Amino acid sequence: MDNQFVLLMALQRLDKQLRTLYAEQQYLPQRLQPYKTLCTATQQSLTHLQEDIALSERQRRVVERELDDRQVHLRKTQSKLHEVKTNKEYSAVLAEIDTGKQRIATLEDQVLDLMELTEQHRHNYREQEWRLQEARHELEDQSKRVQQDQKALTERITVEEGKRQQLIADLDAQLYAMYQRLATLRDGQAVVHVQDGTCGGCYLKVQPQLISEIRRQDKLIVCPHCQRMLLWPSE
Repeated sequence: MDNQFVLLMALQRLDKQLRTLYAEQQYLPQRLQPYKTLCTATQQSLTHLQEDIALSERQRRVVERELDDRQVHLRKTQSKLHEVKTNKEYSAVLAEIDTGKQRIATLEDQVLDLMELTEQHRHNYREQEWRLQEARHELEDQSKRVQQDQKALTERITVEEGKRQQLIADLDAQLYAMYQRLATLRDGQAVVHVQDGTCGGCYLKVQPQLISEIRRQDKLIVCPHCQRMLLWPSE
């Protein structure tokens, strides 16, 4: 029976290790999430910058059309100076010319501002393109690392599962069934040692008469409180 208890403890240690490996395996894809998020955010930024460039160019074209119209109108107004016959008419035409020139100057400033804005957007776009390229390269590199780690983990799990099958083969079938049931109920902790007269699982006192039976390890003793299998610590 003592050998069976040794196998039980070895199985529990192995199962704990396997749970850790399974958890690592499930977590591996999550390592890529920050890199995917960065790529998505950078791509969205590029899309917004494209929209900004298109908008500023549309605005510039609108202003340029008005500027062309104003310049044509100004030339026509200036030509009227040769046709006016009174001082009042002359003053009115000059005022119209002056207003036209002011508006043209304002429109020319707006065109320059929009050109500068468009160029700034394009500069930002080129920077974001470079960042997106870098982010994609980093994501690709990390994906390769995750694949390598996934392969290594899978191989290790296969080895450990093979060891587990060997342990099960050497373990009493009823004992294994009991272990499985308790491991499910007790979060993987089916077998515990007695520690200072208490159960190593629920930490409640074990009756003195059971202690001597547990020390002999010639039969299975379970904790009367939590039903875990009780073993005496190795010397």
